[in-house]
Amino acid sequence: MSQHGGQWRHSRSRNKRLFTMNTSPVSLPRLLPVWAGVLLAAFSGILMACAFIPVDWGGCVWIGFLPLLTALWYGRRREGKKGILAYALYGWVFGVVFYGLSLWWVNEVSTLGYIPLMIFYGGLFPGLWALVMGVFFRPDARPLPDAKLAAKERRAAWKAWAMGDILPSASAALAGAALWVCLEWGRGWLIPGFGWNNLGVALYGNPLAQWAEYFGVTVLAFIPAVFSVWLWRVCRRAGTMIVHEGRRTVPWDFFILVAVLLTMFVVGMCWTARYSPQSAAVTGNGRLTVPVMAVQLNLSQKEKWDPANRGSIYRALLDMTEQGMLDLQNRALEQAVKNGAEASLDMPAWVIWPESSFPISTFYRDSTGERFPNQDNVNFLSAEEDYVQALRNGICNFILLTGTDDIYLSDEGRVARAYNCLTVFEGDYSTARPHAKAMLVPFGEYIPMRETFPFLEKAFEASAGTAMGLNYTPGRSSSPVPVPIRPGSSSTVGVIPLVCFEDVVGSWVRRFVRQEPQLMVNVTNDGWFNRSCANEQHWRNAAFRCIELRRSMVRAANTGVSVALAPNGAVIADLRDSSGSPFTRGVMAATLPVGCTEITLYAMLGDWAVLVCFLAFAVLLLRRIGAGKRVHGPVEDGVYRRSTGATPR
Repeated sequence: MSQHGGQWRHSRSRNKRLFTMNTSPVSLPRLLPVWAGVLLAAFSGILMACAFIPVDWGGCVWIGFLPLLTALWYGRRREGKKGILAYALYGWVFGVVFYGLSLWWVNEVSTLGYIPLMIFYGGLFPGLWALVMGVFFRPDARPLPDAKLAAKERRAAWKAWAMGDILPSASAALAGAALWVCLEWGRGWLIPGFGWNNLGVALYGNPLAQWAEYFGVTVLAFIPAVFSVWLWRVCRRAGTMIVHEGRRTVPWDFFILVAVLLTMFVVGMCWTARYSPQSAAVTGNGRLTVPVMAVQLNLSQKEKWDPANRGSIYRALLDMTEQGMLDLQNRALEQAVKNGAEASLDMPAWVIWPESSFPISTFYRDSTGERFPNQDNVNFLSAEEDYVQALRNGICNFILLTGTDDIYLSDEGRVARAYNCLTVFEGDYSTARPHAKAMLVPFGEYIPMRETFPFLEKAFEASAGTAMGLNYTPGRSSSPVPVPIRPGSSSTVGVIPLVCFEDVVGSWVRRFVRQEPQLMVNVTNDGWFNRSCANEQHWRNAAFRCIELRRSMVRAANTGVSVALAPNGAVIADLRDSSGSPFTRGVMAATLPVGCTEITLYAMLGDWAVLVCFLAFAVLLLRRIGAGKRVHGPVEDGVYRRSTGATPR
């Protein structure tokens, strides 16, 4: 017993010597000034904004957190209320700069709305993230090995010191990434349809984006977030060893993370090929495709909503449709002559006009839901019916999908309800099948608490320069609309009808998914944002619905980006002028695959991975709090000192 006791005491004494500081303790970096932290946080916000359109440097999302983490974790710990306020301030500055730059286009709609939106919405969630990371997941001050040890013992001590940092680094990285995902989900929940520019969106075009099929785009934010936090911790570890020992260690933990990401990258490349527009998995060996044509007039809001323009706008839509058909025929003939073969052309089966295609409400109904036959707008449309039929019969028969309003009147003749709809016309206007929009845009389609706070309506009108009119009523249906794959065909495709911002709300769109041939059709009017980057950001965010659900999408914009997207999110065709600008008048023709009928994990379970992230964060936070209570040793200058010195921050 005495022999073993002596050996134990000797071993304990040896380990203690290994981690004893020099007689003169290593000085810790001084407290980082608040102004320096604010500048670092602002720079971090600029980097993160550059990851999104209009700059579109996607690589910035991998390093965007690093300056912010430096502001939170470098130098001595800030204690008490001042520390809490400083950490929250850094996160708030980061969020305001990040979202203030990337969502600058909100100012095009309403300056009065932009300022409070950025102050609250932009800074709130990043501020919470920075507060938690600064208070609970700051790197511990750990004692350094004694510099007076023999070379062999010193190398062993530094190796053990580095190994001891792996688990805390992994815990901080996983907790930080999981928390960011939860806060991103909360941001989209706070204002439905406005969870734009999630970090996962910056991965568009990267094979890693294909994992949205399982997790959804919100959880894709986990990937760059965990990489950034882990990278910062590894750099801190390596820097400490280089400064105090002049040697480096192999960051095996970070290499494992990189290996996992590379594996996910390779798998994503395989999925990109599997769901390409030409693959049998999505075309059904070429049998299940729908040729479509989207028409875009590129009208300003002033032109579009002027009732005096209704006739000219409607005729322009018809003329543009006719000209688009003729151009397709001529190109097919020219190609046939060039190749010495017969002309082969799959004419558009569906023609898609954008949201609120012309400044009239297409249908008025009485209190029972019956349409009024003698309304001016109906008479107007009827007067143009011969033109529509001539176009269909003379050039190409097609099914028309367009944005309309559906107005219900009370018995007194007043507007009782109004719906913003995507309507399908298989023949004349008596065949109309409207589907009402469910996800309404606040201060765009309705004013929250309008009756309670009347000043909100006046403030909106003063800022936007237009009257709000009546509040729209949200639709309730989540059933796809069956549309013949060709005019007169018995085979149908389930249209997932999306109006305006609905195409960016994955949790809503997934409800339409059925195990059948389907196609997402989005009609939108992005003219509210003029020629800002909102138009490009809109379709980029919408592209992830294709990946999440493995369904193709066609978007017809009044002003914006009219584009056709494959089930892997890739662009099949889009409408742009010679300079690459989407702000042009014309048509976009494309053949979209609809053969993929599988139900993805995200379509089945929705944001299940967000719940997993929440539980993981809760466990890691409780573990961290429990470990903090067990820390022994005095606190000096805001730093836990377990011996005569500690790891520099």
